[in-house]
Amino acid sequence: MVKISLFILLTLNFIFNNVYANSLWHAIDINDPNLTVEQAAQQCAKSSMFAPYSLEEWCEKAYSMGSWRSLLYIGYYTGDGTRYVNEAKKHALADDVEAIKILAWIYSNGSFVERDLSQSIKLYNDYLNHKKNKSLTKHQLVTVHKAIYTIYKELKDWQEALESLQFIIDNDDEDNIFFKNEMLDISKKLSK
Repeated sequence: MVKISLFILLTLNFIFNNVYANSLWHAIDINDPNLTVEQAAQQCAKSSMFAPYSLEEWCEKAYSMGSWRSLLYIGYYTGDGTRYVNEAKKHALADDVEAIKILAWIYSNGSFVERDLSQSIKLYNDYLNHKKNKSLTKHQLVTVHKAIYTIYKELKDWQEALESLQFIIDNDDEDNIFFKNEMLDISKKLSK
């Protein structure tokens, strides 16, 4: 009786998961002349979870239509993100402010490149000081300062970490008890 119940439960689970996954993966004709770059990029992203067998095809399609960020999925899938990094660098040189932020993230965590925290900080500061970023929301600014703070903390550059922390505390709308405690810990370190 237990074996039959377990078999039925597993069968129902399998059916439910397939139905659920198919509801999230809509079959779209990759050669549809009305296909938009947004649709191709969405299929690229979704394929990483729901149809990995078609990931490269969809991501290459999205890339050919102008979505260079789709190369990230190919990089994760194949383990080689060289094309993604090269595209990010090319777009950053062309003054694409979002590409600058992406490169900062790439260097901060060492995705597809040798990790370089100094380069990451430089790029995050370039992003913050970019002329096109005068209208960043408070949330966007806080998010970048959190990334910068994390890097300075890892580097044990406490003075710079304090500056980012102060910005976070002054501008974060969320309860920032954690960051206030971090501020106290760093202040103690600096006073020794």
